[in-house]
Amino acid sequence: MGKKNKYGNYLMKIGYLDIRQVITMPRVANVRGKTQKSPGNVEVFVYHGKHKVSGPFKSHIEAIKSAETLITDGFKYNKHGK
Repeated sequence: MGKKNKYGNYLMKIGYLDIRQVITMPRVANVRGKTQKSPGNVEVFVYHGKHKVSGPFKSHIEAIKSAETLITDGFKYNKHGK
C-alpha cells in the first residue's frame, strides 16, 4: 500500500501542512439480479507529514481555512503530547 492509497491524493501545501483528499467513486453492484447503488464520497484531510491533523471535510475550502488557522496558531504535531 502506497502513500496515495493510505492517505489520499495530494492537493496542495499550506505552510508545512499538506491537504489530501480521498475520493470514493459511486458503484453499481448486481447481487442476485438486483442492482445496488452506493453513492460516491469526497473527504478532505489536513496532514502534517503522516499524521492526520484535522478532517474529514466535505470541501477543499473548509480544509484550507482549517489549515490556515492552524498555521496562524503555530500548531506543530507532537507525537508524545497526546
